[in-house]
Amino acid sequence: MATKKKKKKGHVAIPFLLTLLLGIVGIGAIAMFVFNKIDLNKENIVEWNSTVKKPTTADNMTILFVLAEDADPEPYTFLIARLLPAEKRTVFFSYPCNMLAVVDGRSDTLAGFYQNGGVASVMAAIENESGVHTDHYAVMGSEGFQKICNIFGGVYYQVPAGIKGFAETNTPQYLGPGQMEKLITYPFFDLGQIDRSMLTADIITEMVNVSDSDKERLIASMDSNFKTVINLMETDITANDYNDHKSALRYMFTYGKTIGSFRIVTGTPGEDEDVFLLSSDFYNSVSEFFTEQPEVVTISPEEEE
Repeated sequence: MATKKKKKKGHVAIPFLLTLLLGIVGIGAIAMFVFNKIDLNKENIVEWNSTVKKPTTADNMTILFVLAEDADPEPYTFLIARLLPAEKRTVFFSYPCNMLAVVDGRSDTLAGFYQNGGVASVMAAIENESGVHTDHYAVMGSEGFQKICNIFGGVYYQVPAGIKGFAETNTPQYLGPGQMEKLITYPFFDLGQIDRSMLTADIITEMVNVSDSDKERLIASMDSNFKTVINLMETDITANDYNDHKSALRYMFTYGKTIGSFRIVTGTPGEDEDVFLLSSDFYNSVSEFFTEQPEVVTISPEEEE
């Protein structure tokens, strides 16, 4: 009598389950890879999906700001802003007004060059002495300076002891536009113009480093603020210049964290301590901010073929 063959159970179910399991593992691995890529490039994705165009090194610029008070004995203030929108930062340098420089064989201080040759002579003196080329200039008096301070807002600052008109305290005190101007133009610091130039760059840096809510306010009112400020200063910055770089400035304030920083203009007093002699290696110490780095272009394997 023939015996019945036993049916082999599971010969279909087992391969099916293995295939399903491998599929789940494979899909999970792909999903993890994609999610990791999204997380690593989150900032870039947010930026590129924004209406703000990402800047390039072509948007970098150097602006010389001159605060020229009408009343004596207020000293001139010379501040350079190096704007690096693609890096989301601006670096400030304040040159002592008694810094000695040579232009076309003539030796004078920055204040002397300004008094006798105007802002163009100062730009030439700064470039000849420090190696820093400026693209634009903006000369303002008290009204223009205080308007800029109002736009950004006041600062909390540790005022050096012994300065008349300020509270004697060991804690930072709030400075409005008028007090900021008074402190920046104070002529009797212990180390004279060296101290004043460092303090100027420090205060302006603090002013630019606004809160996130203030950044939103600045971005929203950028057009109207430009129209207001441009009429309160002598400048070679035009409406076209502003329109060309407006997107880059918005990018810097939208995505930058601590936008402002400053570098000390190093040097020593002259023999009679009436002039400032710039350090011979000053430019080397700040050249990183003025050397345009070429953009890296990635070529895919398909393009190489």
